Amino acid sequence: MAKNKNNNAQIKSQKKIIKKQETESEIEEEEIQQYSEEDQQYSYEQQNSDEEQEQNDHEEQDEENDDDNKEEEEDQEEGEAEENSQGEEGEIEMEEEESQQYNKETLQINQKDGQPDLAILNMKINDILHILSNFNENNKEKRSRQSILDELQTYLMQYYNYNRDLINLFMSMFNPNELVQFLESNETQRPVTIRTNTLKTRRKELAQILAQRGVNLDSLAEWTKVGLKIYDSKVPIGATPEYLAGYYMLQSASSFIPVIALAPQQNEKILDMSAAPGGKTTYVAQLMKNTGILFANDIKSERNKALIYNVQRMGITNCVVTNYDGRKLPKCINNFDRVLLDAPCTGLGIISRDQSIKATKQLIDVYKHSHLQRELILSAIDCCKKGGYIVYSTCSVSVQENESVIDYALKNRFVKLVDTGVDVGEEGYIKYQDKRFDPSIKKCRRILPHIHNMDGFFVAKFEKNWIMEQELKKKKMLI
Repeated sequence: MAKNKNNNAQIKSQKKIIKKQETESEIEEEEIQQYSEEDQQYSYEQQNSDEEQEQNDHEEQDEENDDDNKEEEEDQEEGEAEENSQGEEGEIEMEEEESQQYNKETLQINQKDGQPDLAILNMKINDILHILSNFNENNKEKRSRQSILDELQTYLMQYYNYNRDLINLFMSMFNPNELVQFLESNETQRPVTIRTNTLKTRRKELAQILAQRGVNLDSLAEWTKVGLKIYDSKVPIGATPEYLAGYYMLQSASSFIPVIALAPQQNEKILDMSAAPGGKTTYVAQLMKNTGILFANDIKSERNKALIYNVQRMGITNCVVTNYDGRKLPKCINNFDRVLLDAPCTGLGIISRDQSIKATKQLIDVYKHSHLQRELILSAIDCCKKGGYIVYSTCSVSVQENESVIDYALKNRFVKLVDTGVDVGEEGYIKYQDKRFDPSIKKCRRILPHIHNMDGFFVAKFEKNWIMEQELKKKKMLI
């Protein structure tokens, strides 16, 4: 038995030795594969030199000279390899030091009850903004701009609780200082605003009634004659007798603008393509003074309940509510004088009202909405008569959901952009990253929270250009 045990031990020992040799052989093969091109070239030269030696063994003097030359080349190659190796090691060490320093800073930031220390994060963000304000002078450590921007991205994600996709998206749109202003503006609530229903009352009369109920309010802005801004109230503003009687609508100030741009007229035939919950629909009917006919459509039947309630509450009598896919509407009803498309979007302009957007919306959501918006805008144009007007709007600030969609429509339908007739907002982008849009997109309006203290919004107005269509038909006939 003892003998068998000894034999087994010997066999195991031999297996370990063989395994170790195989492992060492594998390591050697990996090291050989990692040789630089210079080492491979050197091996090639050495092999040629050895072959020449074998052919000239009978010439001892020549062989000695070859050996001497080979040794000199070997020394030279080894010296160069050492210098390159030292240089590479130095670069790696520097990168490791920067990484370690960054990791230490990150750890320091996350030492407050396992949560980011907002004071330190804010200081880091301000330090980076200072560096970027005058990069050549303030960049004492001579870091690359990209590494500093990457660090800023990480700090902004931690400080404001956004996912990486959204921070990347906003960084592509705004310079660092404006980006921080935009993110900061999303941390504060917009003022509560209401729209007076002029079918039932006047703004001055409504303001007096609400003031008597303990509502502190003022007129909204010069660009609207029906808006009121609420500072504070002793009564629930959405449950007063006046609200229930339809004297006013609780409505974001930005959402007034698409209807003002549409400029509805009396006795027209108008379509609101994505109407629920009815803020814009009831405003359109109000400007039409309950004349003509207004189709209010929404694809979601559950949303239509709120739409119908608001239409009835506000005293609208010229409205037909429909429940249909907007992309299929041109086959059913068309030839409208005006079409309003407040398109479904990611809501990147209303983050102050819905903080969950920071974590839930990603880049893929932006592109999914952009695809749907392109389908809807072509459908809206097809629903409109020649010479009619189409207004496109979203409550998103992303270029993909706005300027890209408008540019697509201009290339695929006989339409042209016209002035919105609104004196508020910034111009639309005609350049974004590597993209170049139609110059007329400057006529679009961008409402930005950090500039206008309103929800982020985008508005564009088209005219369906039948003259362009006629000219193209004539050219085709001539051909």
